[in-house]
Amino acid sequence: MLSPIGVNLALTCVESAFYGIFFVLAVTSLAVLVVRYSNSSSSPNGHPASSERIWRSPLFVATILLLMTVSAHWILSVRRLFEAFLYNDNGLQATTYYTTVEAPTQVAATAFVVASVIVGDMVLTYRIWVVWDRRVSLIIFPALCTLGYVAMGISVVQLFAAYAHNESIFVNTAQRRIITTAALTLTTNIYGTVSIAYRIWTSNRALKHQHALPGMRLTEALVIFIESAALYTAWTFFFLASYSANSILEAFAFHCIPAATGISFMLIIVRVGLGFHWSPAASDSALLHSVRKPPVRQDADGAYPLRMISLNVTRTVEQETDFALRRPQEKGDVDLDITKLSEDV
Repeated sequence: MLSPIGVNLALTCVESAFYGIFFVLAVTSLAVLVVRYSNSSSSPNGHPASSERIWRSPLFVATILLLMTVSAHWILSVRRLFEAFLYNDNGLQATTYYTTVEAPTQVAATAFVVASVIVGDMVLTYRIWVVWDRRVSLIIFPALCTLGYVAMGISVVQLFAAYAHNESIFVNTAQRRIITTAALTLTTNIYGTVSIAYRIWTSNRALKHQHALPGMRLTEALVIFIESAALYTAWTFFFLASYSANSILEAFAFHCIPAATGISFMLIIVRVGLGFHWSPAASDSALLHSVRKPPVRQDADGAYPLRMISLNVTRTVEQETDFALRRPQEKGDVDLDITKLSEDV
């Protein structure tokens, strides 16, 4: 039988573990983004250009915001643990403390959950826009859902602040508002996950068809999982399901949302920043190794005859850290992108 004390103790432990993972990823993301923008902002004469450009990067701003909201929520969770067992009748009223919806720390924690989800939905919408070649028509629906979540999220925080003492969080008034709010962000998540995963899958399929390469590998499936923020979507569904079932697991699911959101999107930023992105470069390499070369005959003196070769080199330099997917080549020539590893930012 689940109890509020057991659920919240598990919450503090799991959220602390999640926060540790998130913090490492966030610091790595900031370091990678700063280095990337420092390298890409250098002027031709070798002198560094203005560093203000990084502040215009949506991923950099999102990292800072998530670091603030996720850290604040974790601090509140730890504070609530101490208040429940040390500063509230020496722990005799811990169950009452954890079930008090209108408690100031509970209201503040809810506000940081809402703020984290808003940032996460905005990043997911932005990634849809980038992955789909900046097509505005594809982000109208998730943008409207995000705006709806902002309005409903604020109303949920206001509802918690005005809660009557000892009133359950599962009352009809709260249920309608909370389920609607969760459904809005879940809709955004599912839309983003499906659209991004479909985009990556179709692009990979087109490249493999063009170069006659084998099917999907584990690394490509992992890229799809990370880029589509599937972890974020799964955790949101977990909360909605537990709350709809009137389970006290909803507290565990709800208050782990900021850390789960942060981890999901920090994985995206680290993957983009470090260059572990979907690219046909590996496909081109496999294609080159799979081509059978005709035998070369030696001259009478044992020397190999010289032959003229044609090497088509494409120099690709992207000045955006938040790049989109590369599309399959339209020509039959194999383009060797020799500058991608060092200059694709």
